[in-house]
Amino acid sequence: MSAASEEPATVAQPVAKPVAQPVAQPVAQPVAQPVARPVVQPVAQPPKAAVVAKPINLGLDVGTMNLVCARANQAGKIEIANLRNVFLTVDDVHIEGMDLSKISHARIDDGVFILSNDAYNFANIFGYRLSRSMQKGMISPEDINSTDILAVMIRELLNIEPGVKQGKCVYSVPGDPVNSKSNVLYHRNILGRIISEIGFEPEPLNEATAIIYAECAETDFSGISISFGAGLTNVAVVYKSIPVLEFALSRGGDWIDDNVAMAVGTIPNRVVAIKEKDFHLDRYDMGRKKERKVREALGYYYKNLIQFVVKSCLQELDRRDLDLGFPNSIPLIISGGTSLAGGFLDFIRSQVEENAWPLDLSEIRYAGDPLSCVAQGCLIKALKQ
Repeated sequence: MSAASEEPATVAQPVAKPVAQPVAQPVAQPVAQPVARPVVQPVAQPPKAAVVAKPINLGLDVGTMNLVCARANQAGKIEIANLRNVFLTVDDVHIEGMDLSKISHARIDDGVFILSNDAYNFANIFGYRLSRSMQKGMISPEDINSTDILAVMIRELLNIEPGVKQGKCVYSVPGDPVNSKSNVLYHRNILGRIISEIGFEPEPLNEATAIIYAECAETDFSGISISFGAGLTNVAVVYKSIPVLEFALSRGGDWIDDNVAMAVGTIPNRVVAIKEKDFHLDRYDMGRKKERKVREALGYYYKNLIQFVVKSCLQELDRRDLDLGFPNSIPLIISGGTSLAGGFLDFIRSQVEENAWPLDLSEIRYAGDPLSCVAQGCLIKALKQ
Protein backbone atom coordinates (compact mmCIF):
# COMPACT_ATOMS: atom_id res chain seq x y z
CA MET A 1 0.00 0.00 0.00
CA SER A 2 2.76 2.50 0.79
CA ALA A 3 4.36 1.86 -2.60
CA ALA A 4 1.07 2.45 -4.39
CA SER A 5 0.47 5.71 -2.66
CA GLU A 6 3.89 7.11 -3.75
CA GLU A 7 3.35 6.41 -7.46
CA PRO A 8 0.65 8.97 -8.34
CA ALA A 9 2.26 11.67 -6.23
CA THR A 10 5.76 11.58 -7.59
CA VAL A 11 5.79 9.79 -10.99
CA ALA A 12 2.52 10.26 -12.92
CA GLN A 13 2.44 14.07 -13.10
CA PRO A 14 5.97 14.70 -14.43
CA VAL A 15 5.53 12.06 -17.10
CA ALA A 16 2.29 13.59 -18.37
CA LYS A 17 3.74 17.07 -18.78
CA PRO A 18 6.49 16.22 -21.25
CA VAL A 19 4.03 14.29 -23.40
CA ALA A 20 1.83 17.37 -23.77
CA GLN A 21 4.74 19.66 -24.54
CA PRO A 22 6.17 19.98 -28.09
CA VAL A 23 9.34 18.20 -27.14
CA ALA A 24 8.27 15.10 -29.03
CA GLN A 25 7.66 16.97 -32.31
CA PRO A 26 11.29 17.13 -33.40
CA VAL A 27 11.40 13.38 -33.04
CA ALA A 28 8.31 12.83 -35.16
CA GLN A 29 9.29 15.22 -37.97
CA PRO A 30 12.47 13.54 -39.18
CA VAL A 31 10.63 10.25 -39.40
CA ALA A 32 7.98 11.75 -41.67
CA GLN A 33 10.48 13.48 -44.01
CA PRO A 34 11.83 11.72 -47.16
CA VAL A 35 15.20 10.80 -45.73
CA ALA A 36 16.25 9.07 -48.99
CA ARG A 37 16.27 12.24 -51.09
CA PRO A 38 19.73 13.52 -50.14
CA VAL A 39 21.15 10.16 -51.18
CA VAL A 40 19.44 10.09 -54.57
CA GLN A 41 20.14 13.68 -55.66
CA PRO A 42 23.94 13.51 -56.10
CA VAL A 43 23.54 10.62 -58.53
CA ALA A 44 21.35 12.72 -60.83
CA GLN A 45 23.57 15.81 -60.70
CA PRO A 46 26.03 16.54 -63.60
CA PRO A 47 29.42 16.88 -61.82
CA LYS A 48 30.34 13.23 -62.46
CA ALA A 49 29.63 13.64 -66.19
CA ALA A 50 32.00 16.62 -66.31
CA VAL A 51 34.79 14.55 -64.78
CA VAL A 52 34.60 11.97 -67.57
CA ALA A 53 34.35 14.54 -70.43
CA LYS A 54 35.73 13.34 -73.74
CA PRO A 55 39.24 14.52 -74.62
CA ILE A 56 39.64 16.95 -77.49
CA ASN A 57 41.06 15.51 -80.75
CA LEU A 58 42.66 17.59 -83.49
CA GLY A 59 43.73 17.40 -87.10
CA LEU A 60 46.86 19.40 -87.99
CA ASP A 61 48.15 20.17 -91.48
CA VAL A 62 51.83 21.16 -91.21
CA GLY A 63 52.46 22.82 -94.55
CA THR A 64 55.47 24.69 -95.90
CA MET A 65 53.44 27.90 -96.33
CA ASN A 66 50.49 27.41 -93.96
CA LEU A 67 49.66 25.66 -90.69
CA VAL A 68 46.01 24.59 -90.48
CA CYS A 69 44.16 23.10 -87.50
CA ALA A 70 40.74 21.38 -87.59
CA ARG A 71 38.63 20.54 -84.55
CA ALA A 72 35.00 19.57 -83.92
CA ASN A 73 32.95 21.96 -81.77
CA GLN A 74 30.22 20.91 -79.32
CA ALA A 75 27.65 20.96 -82.12
CA GLY A 76 29.76 18.52 -84.14
CA LYS A 77 30.77 21.05 -86.80
CA ILE A 78 34.38 21.37 -87.90
CA GLU A 79 36.16 24.62 -87.03
CA ILE A 80 39.26 25.71 -88.96
CA ALA A 81 42.14 27.93 -87.83
CA ASN A 82 45.32 28.75 -89.77
CA LEU A 83 48.62 30.63 -89.61
CA ARG A 84 51.20 31.44 -92.27
CA ASN A 85 54.30 29.35 -91.61
CA VAL A 86 56.79 32.23 -92.06
CA PHE A 87 58.91 34.51 -89.88
CA LEU A 88 61.32 37.47 -89.84
CA THR A 89 64.28 38.14 -87.56
CA VAL A 90 63.94 41.57 -85.93
CA ASP A 91 67.69 42.24 -86.22
CA ASP A 92 67.44 41.67 -89.96
CA VAL A 93 64.57 44.08 -90.60
CA HIS A 94 66.10 46.90 -88.49
CA ILE A 95 62.78 48.27 -87.29
CA GLU A 96 63.55 50.43 -84.25
CA GLY A 97 61.01 51.29 -81.60
CA MET A 98 58.73 48.42 -82.58
CA ASP A 99 55.85 47.76 -80.15
CA LEU A 100 56.00 43.98 -79.92
CA SER A 101 52.97 43.81 -77.62
CA LYS A 102 50.71 44.08 -80.68
CA ILE A 103 52.78 41.83 -82.96
CA SER A 104 52.94 38.05 -83.04
CA HIS A 105 56.51 37.24 -82.05
CA ALA A 106 58.77 34.83 -80.19
CA ARG A 107 61.90 35.31 -78.11
CA ILE A 108 64.31 32.42 -78.58
CA ASP A 109 67.70 32.57 -76.86
CA ASP A 110 68.98 36.07 -77.74
CA GLY A 111 66.82 36.52 -80.84
CA VAL A 112 63.40 38.07 -81.45
CA PHE A 113 61.31 36.79 -84.35
CA ILE A 114 58.17 38.23 -85.94
CA LEU A 115 55.82 35.40 -86.81
CA SER A 116 53.17 34.37 -89.29
CA ASN A 117 50.81 36.95 -90.83
CA ASP A 118 52.62 39.87 -89.20
CA ALA A 119 55.90 38.70 -90.72
CA TYR A 120 54.25 38.31 -94.14
CA ASN A 121 52.85 41.85 -94.04
CA PHE A 122 56.10 43.43 -92.88
CA ALA A 123 58.05 41.60 -95.59
CA ASN A 124 55.77 42.80 -98.40
CA ILE A 125 55.58 46.39 -97.17
CA PHE A 126 59.31 46.86 -96.58
CA GLY A 127 60.62 44.49 -99.27
CA TYR A 128 62.26 41.93 -96.98
CA ARG A 129 62.73 38.28 -97.86
CA LEU A 130 60.70 35.99 -95.60
CA SER A 131 62.28 33.14 -93.68
CA ARG A 132 60.66 29.72 -93.40
CA SER A 133 60.66 27.17 -90.63
CA MET A 134 60.11 24.61 -93.41
CA GLN A 135 61.51 24.16 -96.91
CA LYS A 136 60.45 21.68 -99.56
CA GLY A 137 57.80 20.22 -97.27
CA MET A 138 60.11 19.56 -94.31
CA ILE A 139 61.79 21.39 -91.42
CA SER A 140 64.37 23.79 -92.79
CA PRO A 141 68.03 22.92 -92.13
CA GLU A 142 69.13 26.49 -92.91
CA ASP A 143 68.11 28.15 -89.63
CA ILE A 144 69.03 26.62 -86.28
CA ASN A 145 65.89 28.20 -84.76
CA SER A 146 63.48 26.62 -87.25
CA THR A 147 62.29 23.86 -84.93
CA ASP A 148 61.76 26.21 -81.97
CA ILE A 149 59.88 28.74 -84.11
CA LEU A 150 57.68 26.01 -85.58
CA ALA A 151 56.90 24.76 -82.07
CA VAL A 152 55.83 28.26 -80.97
CA MET A 153 53.50 28.67 -83.97
CA ILE A 154 51.96 25.20 -83.56
CA ARG A 155 51.27 25.87 -79.89
CA GLU A 156 49.71 29.23 -80.77
CA LEU A 157 47.57 27.66 -83.49
CA LEU A 158 46.25 24.80 -81.32
CA ASN A 159 45.30 27.34 -78.61
CA ILE A 160 44.40 24.80 -75.93
CA GLU A 161 42.71 26.26 -72.84
CA PRO A 162 44.07 25.24 -69.43
CA GLY A 163 42.32 22.22 -67.95
CA VAL A 164 41.14 20.80 -71.27
CA LYS A 165 41.78 17.07 -71.56
CA GLN A 166 43.92 16.53 -74.63
CA GLY A 167 43.49 13.45 -76.79
CA LYS A 168 44.97 12.56 -80.16
CA CYS A 169 46.45 14.95 -82.72
CA VAL A 170 46.81 13.44 -86.19
CA TYR A 171 49.29 15.55 -88.15
CA SER A 172 50.21 15.58 -91.83
CA VAL A 173 53.56 14.46 -93.20
CA PRO A 174 54.72 14.34 -96.83
CA GLY A 175 55.77 11.23 -98.68
CA ASP A 176 59.40 10.58 -99.49
CA PRO A 177 60.25 12.56 -102.65
CA VAL A 178 61.04 10.30 -105.59
CA ASN A 179 63.14 12.92 -107.39
CA SER A 180 65.50 13.82 -104.52
CA LYS A 181 67.57 12.09 -101.84
CA SER A 182 65.70 13.61 -98.88
CA ASN A 183 63.42 11.55 -96.65
CA VAL A 184 60.76 12.39 -94.12
CA LEU A 185 62.02 10.49 -91.05
CA TYR A 186 63.58 13.42 -89.15
CA HIS A 187 60.71 15.78 -89.98
CA ARG A 188 58.06 13.27 -88.87
CA ASN A 189 59.71 12.60 -85.52
CA ILE A 190 60.41 16.26 -84.70
CA LEU A 191 56.74 17.09 -85.25
CA GLY A 192 55.75 14.13 -83.10
CA ARG A 193 57.92 15.43 -80.26
CA ILE A 194 56.51 18.98 -80.53
CA ILE A 195 52.91 17.75 -80.42
CA SER A 196 53.67 15.36 -77.57
CA GLU A 197 55.24 18.17 -75.51
CA ILE A 198 52.07 20.24 -75.98
CA GLY A 199 50.15 17.33 -74.41
CA PHE A 200 48.59 15.42 -77.30
CA GLU A 201 49.14 11.87 -78.46
CA PRO A 202 50.72 12.38 -81.91
CA GLU A 203 49.99 10.26 -84.99
CA PRO A 204 51.36 11.01 -88.49
CA LEU A 205 49.25 10.69 -91.64
CA ASN A 206 50.37 11.14 -95.22
CA GLU A 207 49.18 14.49 -96.55
CA ALA A 208 47.65 13.14 -99.77
CA THR A 209 46.00 10.21 -97.97
CA ALA A 210 44.38 12.68 -95.56
CA ILE A 211 42.61 14.25 -98.56
CA ILE A 212 40.97 10.90 -99.33
CA TYR A 213 39.69 10.73 -95.74
CA ALA A 214 38.17 14.18 -96.14
CA GLU A 215 36.74 13.85 -99.66
CA CYS A 216 35.98 10.23 -100.56
CA ALA A 217 33.49 8.87 -98.01
CA GLU A 218 31.01 8.21 -100.85
CA THR A 219 33.52 5.90 -102.58
CA ASP A 220 34.42 4.03 -99.37
CA PHE A 221 37.55 6.15 -99.02
CA SER A 222 38.93 5.06 -102.39
CA GLY A 223 40.50 7.51 -104.80
CA ILE A 224 43.62 9.25 -105.99
CA SER A 225 44.67 12.65 -104.69
CA ILE A 226 47.27 15.20 -105.70
CA SER A 227 48.13 17.89 -103.17
CA PHE A 228 49.90 20.85 -104.76
CA GLY A 229 51.66 22.39 -101.77
CA ALA A 230 54.28 25.10 -101.51
CA GLY A 231 57.29 22.89 -100.92
CA LEU A 232 56.22 19.54 -102.40
CA THR A 233 53.52 17.95 -104.49
CA ASN A 234 52.13 14.86 -102.75
CA VAL A 235 50.32 11.98 -104.45
CA ALA A 236 48.38 9.05 -102.98
CA VAL A 237 46.35 6.17 -104.39
CA VAL A 238 44.04 4.76 -101.71
CA TYR A 239 41.63 1.80 -101.70
CA LYS A 240 39.06 1.60 -98.88
CA SER A 241 41.23 3.85 -96.67
CA ILE A 242 44.33 1.66 -97.23
CA PRO A 243 47.19 3.43 -99.07
CA VAL A 244 48.23 1.61 -102.23
CA LEU A 245 50.82 4.20 -103.25
CA GLU A 246 52.21 7.32 -101.56
CA PHE A 247 55.00 9.53 -102.86
CA ALA A 248 56.06 13.16 -103.24
CA LEU A 249 57.72 15.31 -105.89
CA SER A 250 60.25 18.00 -104.96
CA ARG A 251 58.48 20.67 -106.91
CA GLY A 252 55.60 22.91 -105.84
CA GLY A 253 54.52 26.50 -105.34
CA ASP A 254 57.93 27.60 -104.03
CA TRP A 255 59.56 26.27 -107.19
CA ILE A 256 57.24 28.49 -109.22
CA ASP A 257 57.84 31.55 -107.02
CA ASP A 258 61.64 31.22 -107.01
CA ASN A 259 61.88 30.78 -110.77
CA VAL A 260 59.49 33.65 -111.52
CA ALA A 261 61.40 35.92 -109.10
CA MET A 262 64.68 35.14 -110.86
CA ALA A 263 63.14 35.58 -114.31
CA VAL A 264 61.70 39.05 -113.71
CA GLY A 265 64.03 40.37 -111.00
CA THR A 266 61.98 40.53 -107.81
CA ILE A 267 61.69 38.68 -104.48
CA PRO A 268 59.59 35.49 -104.08
CA ASN A 269 57.13 36.81 -101.48
CA ARG A 270 56.11 39.63 -103.86
CA VAL A 271 55.46 36.97 -106.48
CA VAL A 272 53.26 35.20 -103.90
CA ALA A 273 51.30 38.42 -103.28
CA ILE A 274 50.50 38.71 -107.01
CA LYS A 275 49.79 34.98 -107.30
CA GLU A 276 47.23 35.18 -104.51
CA LYS A 277 45.47 38.20 -106.07
CA ASP A 278 43.06 37.06 -108.78
CA PHE A 279 45.63 35.16 -110.85
CA HIS A 280 44.72 33.10 -113.95
CA LEU A 281 47.09 30.89 -115.95
CA ASP A 282 46.17 32.56 -119.26
CA ARG A 283 45.58 36.16 -118.24
CA TYR A 284 48.41 38.54 -117.57
CA ASP A 285 47.15 41.91 -118.82
CA MET A 286 46.54 43.29 -115.31
CA GLY A 287 48.41 45.88 -113.23
CA ARG A 288 51.56 47.80 -114.03
CA LYS A 289 54.23 46.60 -116.43
CA LYS A 290 56.23 44.78 -113.71
CA GLU A 291 53.13 43.01 -112.46
CA ARG A 292 52.17 41.96 -115.99
CA LYS A 293 55.62 40.43 -116.45
CA VAL A 294 55.21 38.50 -113.18
CA ARG A 295 51.77 37.23 -114.22
CA GLU A 296 53.02 36.05 -117.61
CA ALA A 297 55.96 34.21 -116.05
CA LEU A 298 53.65 32.64 -113.48
CA GLY A 299 51.49 31.19 -116.27
CA TYR A 300 54.49 29.52 -117.92
CA TYR A 301 55.82 27.97 -114.72
CA TYR A 302 52.39 26.87 -113.53
CA LYS A 303 51.80 24.94 -116.74
CA ASN A 304 55.25 23.42 -116.58
CA LEU A 305 54.60 22.23 -113.01
CA ILE A 306 51.29 20.60 -113.96
CA GLN A 307 52.85 18.82 -116.94
CA PHE A 308 55.72 17.61 -114.78
CA VAL A 309 53.38 16.26 -112.07
CA VAL A 310 51.08 14.42 -114.49
CA LYS A 311 53.99 12.75 -116.31
CA SER A 312 55.69 11.87 -113.02
CA CYS A 313 52.49 10.24 -111.73
CA LEU A 314 52.25 8.11 -114.86
CA GLN A 315 55.92 7.10 -114.55
CA GLU A 316 55.54 6.13 -110.89
CA LEU A 317 52.40 4.08 -111.52
CA ASP A 318 54.21 2.28 -114.30
CA ARG A 319 57.48 1.87 -112.37
CA ARG A 320 55.81 0.39 -109.29
CA ASP A 321 53.99 -2.08 -111.57
CA LEU A 322 51.09 -2.24 -109.15
CA ASP A 323 47.90 -4.15 -109.77
CA LEU A 324 45.49 -1.25 -109.90
CA GLY A 325 42.47 -3.23 -110.99
CA PHE A 326 40.00 -1.20 -108.95
CA PRO A 327 36.51 -2.73 -109.22
CA ASN A 328 34.96 0.71 -109.70
CA SER A 329 36.01 4.03 -111.14
CA ILE A 330 37.51 6.43 -108.62
CA PRO A 331 37.76 10.22 -108.35
CA LEU A 332 40.92 12.26 -108.79
CA ILE A 333 40.93 14.99 -106.12
CA ILE A 334 43.03 18.13 -106.60
CA SER A 335 43.99 20.20 -103.57
CA GLY A 336 46.58 22.53 -102.06
CA GLY A 337 47.12 26.28 -102.13
CA THR A 338 49.12 26.14 -105.37
CA SER A 339 46.11 24.66 -107.18
CA LEU A 340 43.87 27.69 -106.57
CA ALA A 341 45.01 29.67 -109.62
CA GLY A 342 42.34 30.33 -112.22
CA GLY A 343 42.42 27.81 -115.08
CA PHE A 344 44.42 25.29 -113.02
CA LEU A 345 41.78 22.54 -112.96
CA ASP A 346 40.99 22.89 -116.67
CA PHE A 347 44.66 22.58 -117.59
CA ILE A 348 45.23 19.51 -115.44
CA ARG A 349 42.15 17.86 -116.98
CA SER A 350 43.55 18.47 -120.45
CA GLN A 351 46.90 16.94 -119.46
CA VAL A 352 45.27 13.83 -118.00
CA GLU A 353 43.16 13.39 -121.15
CA GLU A 354 46.24 13.68 -123.38
CA ASN A 355 47.96 10.80 -121.58
CA ALA A 356 46.98 7.15 -121.18
CA TRP A 357 45.93 7.16 -117.51
CA PRO A 358 46.04 3.63 -116.01
CA LEU A 359 43.11 4.26 -113.65
CA ASP A 360 39.43 4.56 -114.53
CA LEU A 361 38.60 8.02 -113.25
CA SER A 362 35.01 8.90 -112.43
CA GLU A 363 35.81 12.62 -112.21
CA ILE A 364 38.57 15.17 -111.74
CA ARG A 365 37.57 17.81 -109.21
CA TYR A 366 38.75 20.14 -106.49
CA ALA A 367 38.51 19.21 -102.84
CA GLY A 368 35.64 20.95 -101.06
CA ASP A 369 38.12 23.30 -99.40
CA PRO A 370 41.59 22.90 -100.94
CA LEU A 371 43.23 24.88 -98.13
CA SER A 372 41.82 22.93 -95.18
CA CYS A 373 40.94 19.46 -96.47
CA VAL A 374 44.24 17.93 -95.25
CA ALA A 375 43.56 19.12 -91.70
CA GLN A 376 39.96 17.90 -91.97
CA GLY A 377 41.14 14.48 -93.14
CA CYS A 378 43.55 14.29 -90.22
CA LEU A 379 40.69 15.16 -87.85
CA ILE A 380 38.47 12.46 -89.35
CA LYS A 381 41.25 9.92 -88.78
CA ALA A 382 41.64 11.09 -85.16
CA LEU A 383 37.90 10.86 -84.47
CA LYS A 384 37.59 7.41 -86.06
CA GLN A 385 39.92 6.00 -83.42
